[in-house]
Amino acid sequence: MIYINDESYPIEFAKEAKLCPHIALKYGKDSFIYKTAQFIEEFYNNKSYVEVLTSGSTGKPKSIRAEKQRMLASASMTVSFLRLKEKNTVLLCMPLEHIAGKMVIVRALYQNLKIITQKPSANPFATAPQNLDFAAITPMQAYCALEDEHSRKIMASCRKIIIGGGFIDKNLYEKLITLPCEIYHSYGMTETLSHIALKRISKEKYEFKPLPGVTVNLSARGTLVIDAPKICSQLLETNDIAEITDNGFIIKGRIDNVINSGGIKLIPEEIEEKLSLVIKTPIAVTARKSSKFGEEAILISEQELNETLLNKAYQNLNKYEKPKAVIINKIPLTATNKINRAQLKALFFKI
Repeated sequence: MIYINDESYPIEFAKEAKLCPHIALKYGKDSFIYKTAQFIEEFYNNKSYVEVLTSGSTGKPKSIRAEKQRMLASASMTVSFLRLKEKNTVLLCMPLEHIAGKMVIVRALYQNLKIITQKPSANPFATAPQNLDFAAITPMQAYCALEDEHSRKIMASCRKIIIGGGFIDKNLYEKLITLPCEIYHSYGMTETLSHIALKRISKEKYEFKPLPGVTVNLSARGTLVIDAPKICSQLLETNDIAEITDNGFIIKGRIDNVINSGGIKLIPEEIEEKLSLVIKTPIAVTARKSSKFGEEAILISEQELNETLLNKAYQNLNKYEKPKAVIINKIPLTATNKINRAQLKALFFKI
C-alpha cells in the first residue's frame, strides 16, 4: 500500500497511473500532495531511472539520471541505520526537484512508511502534526523551527530527524543538542542518491559514520573517495577535503574553495565555522585578487559588524586566516540554500 496523509492507496494505482487523477479530484493539481503523487507514479512507471536536478552548489544545476534500483538500495541503507518500521510516519517537506525530496518518498515506498506532506517552506513544523517518527530537513528549516515556540515543540516530538544540504553552525548545533529526539547531520550529494553517511548530533562530537555497505578513503589530493557499489557503479572521488578517523571521517571543506594566499592554503568553511562561534548573523568567506599574495581571504557579511565583535571573532583564527577586508553584501545561495561559492567569488574576485 501507499500511505499519504492518513489515506492509503493500492500500489496498482501508481503503476496504472490512477493515483494522480484520484488525488487531483480531492486536492487539485497545484497541491504539493499532487506533486508527490506524480513522483510516485513516475517511480512505478516502466523506466529504470528518474530525472533529478543537482543542487547547483558547484555550478549551474543540471539534470542527471538516478537508477531506481540504486535509489531503493540507498533507501534500504538509511531505513536499516535508523531502524524505521513499517507504518512509521515520515514528514515530506523538501522540494521534489532534488534528490533529498525524492528519496524521502522512496524510503516510504520501500518500508511502507506513512507520508505526511507539508508544502516546502522555511518552517515545515509550523503546521506539521506531533509525534512524527522521521523527518528530513535542511539547516535553514531547523533554524526557523527552533525560533518559534510551537514549531520547536512539534520538532522536539519527532523521534528521528536528519539534517542535510548544508553546514550546521555552532549556534544551531548547540540548540539542536537540547532536543530529546535523535538528530543526525547527513553527508552526501545527488550523485550518491542522497546521503552515504550520518553524524549523530550530540554533546560528543562524533564524525560522519558511513552507512552499511559504504567505505571511504582519501585521494592523493586529500579528498574523500566513496566506495558504495550498491548506489554508485564506480568509485566516486569528491572535492571534499577530509580526514579519515577510526570510525568514519571528518569533512574540512571543498578543495575548489581553497584560497591560496601567498602559498598558505585557507579553507573558507573552516574559517566560517570559527567565526560563527561569535558572529551569529549570515557570513561567508571568499577570495579576491591580491598583488602581494596572489589571492586573499575576505569576509562577506549581510549585516554591519562592529569592531569589538570582529576582534573577538578573529581571536579564534590564526594569523593567516584573518580576512583582509569585510564587505557588506547579500550572500548568494543555491536552490537548496547552500552558499553559492562560484557566484560569490565571481562577485568579489576582481575587486
